[in-house]
Amino acid sequence: MKATQSKGAIMPVRELMKAAVCVQATESLASAARQLKHENIGCMLVCRGRRVVGMITDRDIAMRGVADGRNVSQMTVGEAMSAEVLYCFGDDSIEQAAKLMSDGHVHRLAVLDRNTQDLIGLISLSDLSGGEGEGCRYEVTFYKKISDHYGHPHHTELMRVAVAHGTKEEAIAGAMRQFEQAKQLTAWNKLADGYDVTTIHRDERGALVEELELTSEREAQIRNRARELWERAGSPTGQDEQFWHRAASEIDSKNR
Repeated sequence: MKATQSKGAIMPVRELMKAAVCVQATESLASAARQLKHENIGCMLVCRGRRVVGMITDRDIAMRGVADGRNVSQMTVGEAMSAEVLYCFGDDSIEQAAKLMSDGHVHRLAVLDRNTQDLIGLISLSDLSGGEGEGCRYEVTFYKKISDHYGHPHHTELMRVAVAHGTKEEAIAGAMRQFEQAKQLTAWNKLADGYDVTTIHRDERGALVEELELTSEREAQIRNRARELWERAGSPTGQDEQFWHRAASEIDSKNR
C-alpha cells in the first residue's frame, strides 16, 4: 500500500469523501460480482474487518475466475483481488489527495483513519471537482500474462493509467506513451501482453457508470502496428481505416 503522510491544511478529505463500497476477502467471487452489479460499479475495496487489504474489479473476476474455469461460488475474493491499493487519510487535504491520484494515475483513493488505519470512506476525482463531469474519462490497465504452478494463466496488472480528456482512442494512445515513459520502453508491448479499457461517465440520472472493455491481444497488436504505420507515413488524417486493415493483415499473417 502507498499513502501520503503529511496533514492537510485547507479542506480535509473527510469533508468530501463518500461511503466506501467494500467486500470481505472471505466472500465468494460470485457474491462480489452480484455486489458490483447491484452498485453499478467496476471495482470495490477488499477488507478484512475494517482494514483494506486489496481491490477487486470486474476484470479480476472475469480473468482470474471465469476465464480460468474456476468455480466462482467457491473461489474467494482474496484469491482474485489485486493487493496494491492507493489511499490517503481523512485529515489529508484535498490538494494532497488530488496529487496522489495524479501521481498514481487513478481516479479514486481509499480513505483511512490515521490512528486506527481503518477504512472510513472513498474519495474520487468527481468528488474533488464537485461532481461536475467533463465527459467520459478512461482508465487503461496494462497487464502481463503469468501462469501459476497449476498452469492456469493469470493477468497481472502492471500499471493503470487514468486519462481525463479526449476520445477513447486518444486516451489509449496517451496511456501507451505514459506506460512506455514510466517503464522506459520503446514500445508498450515489449513488457505488457495487453490492456483493458474502462470508460467512466455519468448517465442521464447523474449516476457514475463504469464500462469495462476487455481488449483482445489481437486488437492490441493491431492497434500498436497501425500506430507505427501511421507515424511512419507522416501521421496523415482521414486514413485510420486503411492503416487498421493493413496492420490487421500483417498481424494475422504473422500469427498464422
